[in-house]
Amino acid sequence: MRKNWFLLLWLLTCMPLIAQSAAEQERNKQISRNFFEVVLDQGQFDKYAESHATDFVAHAGDHDATLEEDIAAAREERKALPDMRVRVNQIIAEGDLVAVYWIASGTNTQAGMGFPATGRKIAIDGMTFFRFKAGKIREEWSAWDMLSVMRQAGLYSSPH
Repeated sequence: MRKNWFLLLWLLTCMPLIAQSAAEQERNKQISRNFFEVVLDQGQFDKYAESHATDFVAHAGDHDATLEEDIAAAREERKALPDMRVRVNQIIAEGDLVAVYWIASGTNTQAGMGFPATGRKIAIDGMTFFRFKAGKIREEWSAWDMLSVMRQAGLYSSPH
């Protein structure tokens, strides 16, 4: 009987934490979705601060980018693809991490991202992992195939 009381006490103590964690994961997923569908898809870069911590870091290969650098990169992508659309395909959350599988598409009508304007349509899918802290995106890791972007833009052809 004493064992059952301990189990009941443990459940009563832990259940709010489990529910809070699930609610927090759902909130983090919604923040991630809004970032992709509003900030990136609609080009509303002034709303970055609503989702990102001031000490945000984007881990990009051999360089960690600041929030300002990440915003500048997003503006550069929008410059190269003025009609860019960003769609979220899937979002998964676990703990303080959110994974977003997305697709971006647009027409390269202006120079940007180090590319000249080619007039070609580009569609690329990728994955982004966010780490949240206190309801804000604190860290980011993203992966997509830049070689495919260059091929679609007509800037790279495979050696034969």
